[in-house]
Amino acid sequence: MTVLVVGASGYLGRSVVDALRDAGVDTRGTYYSNAIEGATHRYDFFADTPDVLPLSAVDAVVFAAHVERTDHEFEAFAAAAERFVEAVDLAGPRLVYVSSAGVFDGEGRNYDESTTPTPKSRYGRRLRWFEGCVADHPDACWFRADYLFGHSRGTLDRRLSRTRRLVREGRRVPYYADMWKSPCHVREAGRALATLARDDATGAVHAPAPRTSAWAFHRAGMTALGEAARLVVPEPMPDDPALHRDSSLSSSRFEELCGFRPRSVVRAMRG
Repeated sequence: MTVLVVGASGYLGRSVVDALRDAGVDTRGTYYSNAIEGATHRYDFFADTPDVLPLSAVDAVVFAAHVERTDHEFEAFAAAAERFVEAVDLAGPRLVYVSSAGVFDGEGRNYDESTTPTPKSRYGRRLRWFEGCVADHPDACWFRADYLFGHSRGTLDRRLSRTRRLVREGRRVPYYADMWKSPCHVREAGRALATLARDDATGAVHAPAPRTSAWAFHRAGMTALGEAARLVVPEPMPDDPALHRDSSLSSSRFEELCGFRPRSVVRAMRG
């Protein structure tokens, strides 16, 4: 089969392409500004029509582009999402959309696929809208992960990169000890998406990585990287309603569909 990865030049997209190729799948990929190996089709989600994509020549599409945090007005975003999904529907390939735990308000914990999204941020509301568009496609699923981390083709994620830089400067780096996440290694997310692209599962699929505080995540990351983890120090969350206290995820279907379970931060990075 052939799979088109939209956003193949991005942090996650690179790992999706690599996982598909490891599975013997032919890939095509898009980029927005930087063409790299595996991403040769230039595509602007907001300016281009999906007609520029080889949708009729592929068996599945994985949408891994990060388009929900742009400065475009919601109307432009909604129209682009509808236009894209309609084009995929017309062309016929399977569709896998990369969403996020940001669709939840952070007031609960261990959200599973049956939990109704309750976004409270602009980012979360855009994720929910795109998911709603995808739900109208007859052969589609949406994948939710939280806090992607680790190396993708040698590039470390921005969160741990920042912490490593500050630790190497000898600075104490505080993180919230009462903010909870389900950090998922980028290569494990890529492996899951490569599997879902070749499957026929529909609906939401969560990456149920172990529930970890933001402080413990960064401390574990520095441990795995051989840095001075003692400089990562805990602090309490402020009383800010805009913050998500808990976006941890659980799943009743991930392991059955994807064939593995996401590992802890240290184990995944040491690999």
